Amino acid sequence: MRILKRPKIIFCALLIFVLVESSILLNNKNFSTKSEDGIDLPNSESELLTLAQKYFHDGQYEQTIKAYQKALNLTSDKENIYLQLANTYRYWGKYEDSEAMFNKALEINPKNDWTYTDLGKLYRNMKRYDDAEAMFNKALEINPKSDSAYGYGLGYLYRDMGKNDDALKMFKKALELNPSEFNYSGLGDIYRDMENYEESEAMFKKALEINPKSEAYNGLGWLYLQQEKYDQAEWAFKQFLEKVREKGEVYYALGKTYVQQGRVDEAEKALKRAVELNPDNQTFRDALASLKSR
Repeated sequence: MRILKRPKIIFCALLIFVLVESSILLNNKNFSTKSEDGIDLPNSESELLTLAQKYFHDGQYEQTIKAYQKALNLTSDKENIYLQLANTYRYWGKYEDSEAMFNKALEINPKNDWTYTDLGKLYRNMKRYDDAEAMFNKALEINPKSDSAYGYGLGYLYRDMGKNDDALKMFKKALELNPSEFNYSGLGDIYRDMENYEESEAMFKKALEINPKSEAYNGLGWLYLQQEKYDQAEWAFKQFLEKVREKGEVYYALGKTYVQQGRVDEAEKALKRAVELNPDNQTFRDALASLKSR
């Protein structure tokens, strides 16, 4: 009897273990799976969105895309995920992919003024200025009180086109609608372009009063760089990278600052990071190549 009893006990224990483990695997929807490159990706939509935001904040755009792509298969709010993908591709410099995602979002909801505004920003990045203006005006047709379409939309568009007076009007209109850090920062950029440095600095500092982690640090850094205040420029760019996120443009600006200070090794390191974050940006690559050829 003893000889027979132990195998039965062992068999029962093993059976229970197998059943419990199978139940866990079948019922737990949040366990992680690995992507092709070995990165753990959760199966929970909320966890994926949190992870994607972290990747984006850290400048890891490829991983951000992978997380959002997986979330796309889990969510009922596909419009939002398409918009997140579109803006990630835009920051990454993958403009054609970004445009495709914006169009996917518009197929779902053709009445979202934010989508038209962000698509306009993409076209501005692509120097498709007529298309950009059309998108910003479309956003304003839907929402006449969209300060984003006025400021970060038409304001920066006219700035890129060299129409600073028109750009100033757009940002002042945006500020009337919403006295936000973004609109103060935008005015700072326009005043800097117009070489009204005192007013520019005041606008950037106003933005930082509203949000101490504002992207206005970047604009302030460029203001100091333009005035050849290199120590202050370095401080501002480092504040951005420490408090906001990694961004190729900021590493590029920091590299230029180090060059002016004669700190070649640090300049090369900063420019390399700019290229890593935006490998398709020819300006960043040329700056790094020029530094190496010295």
